[in-house]
Amino acid sequence: MASNNRSAGKSLERRQWMCWSVAAVALIVAVVAFAGTFTHSDPRTDILSPPLAVSDSSLNTKTLPLVRSEPVRLLIPALGIDTAVGTLGLQADHQVMVPTSAHVVDWYDDGPTPGQIGSAVILGHVDSFRGPGTFFYLKNLRAGDSITARLADGAVAHFVVVRVVQYSKAAFPDRLVFGSHGTQSLQLVTCGGTFDHATGHYESNIVVFSRYVSSTQRNHSFSAKSIS
Repeated sequence: MASNNRSAGKSLERRQWMCWSVAAVALIVAVVAFAGTFTHSDPRTDILSPPLAVSDSSLNTKTLPLVRSEPVRLLIPALGIDTAVGTLGLQADHQVMVPTSAHVVDWYDDGPTPGQIGSAVILGHVDSFRGPGTFFYLKNLRAGDSITARLADGAVAHFVVVRVVQYSKAAFPDRLVFGSHGTQSLQLVTCGGTFDHATGHYESNIVVFSRYVSSTQRNHSFSAKSIS
């Protein structure tokens, strides 16, 4: 009986981890091939945290981009998260690699690094059969909360949450999350919504959109400034 329980647990864990191969994989391939579309009126989306006011000065200035450097640590004070960051690429079949554990998060290394122009994306699991994952409470973030990414070259990139959205996987906005929009942004992605026990997958994805506001590098602080 114990052996059967362990086998069932491992099977459930594998099914839950497969949420990435069903959602994130398809969306990354779509980003490469063609742009997806998005509308706030789509009934398959749910705004979990309203957008940060567009009048916020940090969202209305062009900011000096950082040089490319891999993120090595992610800090989200509001959730008590301080975790190492790994990397994810694409497999030979063009599907995104899956995080190896519910307790690690990984940066998609075919995209920009945090602080570069474009959308840096970090993915993590919401849970496994053992319990909550690193991104279990990601949906609780609110506009205005801070996110910090420490980079391999010693730079520290600071971001502010703009909005938190839950998307049906069938309506995932590939271009919005992974595409470059001429700004320095960081998106955090996990599974969410209802868990379908028949398929072993979550039906939705949670996406936290954040915008770069400042950095600290080589013991010097750089705030977001307009480029003259």
